Amino acid sequence: MFSSDSFDKVAYFGHWSEDTSHQRLVRDAVATLREAMHSCADEDVRTDELKQALLFLERHMTRPEHCARFRHNLDIRDPVQRVMAVRETFASIVRTLSPN
Repeated sequence: MFSSDSFDKVAYFGHWSEDTSHQRLVRDAVATLREAMHSCADEDVRTDELKQALLFLERHMTRPEHCARFRHNLDIRDPVQRVMAVRETFASIVRTLSPN
């Protein structure tokens, strides 16, 4: 699902749209993490889709340890502590991916 090979390269105003498809994949992966963050208090969100999103982001981040921490935080037994830790890590991931 989160493979840059899954999109065909398409000419867009004379340029290849690889960057656009990559940005779309990053956005989709972040949306998957966001959904997991919102649901992790009540559900086991450790799905294959989430695992793929984390692996994809790890390969395209300067600080991939945030993804490992996100994964680890989902194992916290206490739901309140789990949500707090996952939210903090999600914010770190978003900051790392932001251009500024």
